[in-house]
Amino acid sequence: MNYYNSVLYTFITTIIISFIIYRSAFKNNKPQCSNFVVNVYLYLALSLSLVGCFIHFYNYLLNDKNNIDKLEKNDKIFNENYIYIIISFITAIISIVLLSLRPLFSKKGFIYNHVLWLIFIASISVSLYPYFKSLEYSVILQRCLISTSLIFILMTLIVIYIPDFLKSTHNNFIIGSIIALFVIIFTELFLIMTSQYSDNLYRFISYIVIFLFSLFISYDTKEIYDYAKVCVNSPNYPFFSTNLFLDIINILVRFIGIK
Repeated sequence: MNYYNSVLYTFITTIIISFIIYRSAFKNNKPQCSNFVVNVYLYLALSLSLVGCFIHFYNYLLNDKNNIDKLEKNDKIFNENYIYIIISFITAIISIVLLSLRPLFSKKGFIYNHVLWLIFIASISVSLYPYFKSLEYSVILQRCLISTSLIFILMTLIVIYIPDFLKSTHNNFIIGSIIALFVIIFTELFLIMTSQYSDNLYRFISYIVIFLFSLFISYDTKEIYDYAKVCVNSPNYPFFSTNLFLDIINILVRFIGIK
């Protein structure tokens, strides 16, 4: 596909999803509980579409006209943009923490919720930009996207067909997975600092991370169905969608690293 056609399709898709969200998730310009689960998935789709828009926007800002539609060497992209990536990563953490502190259901502050959500999406997109601009990653990116999509579909179906299992194991899984993720983070930091992080170790740890976040998809989806039952008015749709968004992004990035 021509690069400029890809840009056009991404922006058109974003506009269409935004219009559908406005018609489905809002009443009198306020978020409503009707179609709760569908609306969360629409926000998730909009998050992913916005990532594409921001990546195209950064591509335009960070390259001259001759290089906008060209892929670059991976090392070159990261070396030229590592400062932006670090700053954006910190901004993403701050914005998602602030968003998580917002009420799940509130008649006030829904504009502020959306602003925090957009800042988070824009920040995450900076970190993802090199993967989509990289010449090396272009070979495997499509396969990684397909693999991530298949996992998302499979783990979502599990919620539909075995909800009782998820309900009975929810608390134990959350506690165990949080402990496991902290252990993985500190292990990776130790291996990096001591220069012991080999390709085989990275693959092994990445498969564990993919497995954990795959399970997170099912449990986060189950929580969405639970929140739908108690929703009365003004749900914080940006926050509800970010859990699934982070699950998908973590799986995608690990697949890219493995391949």
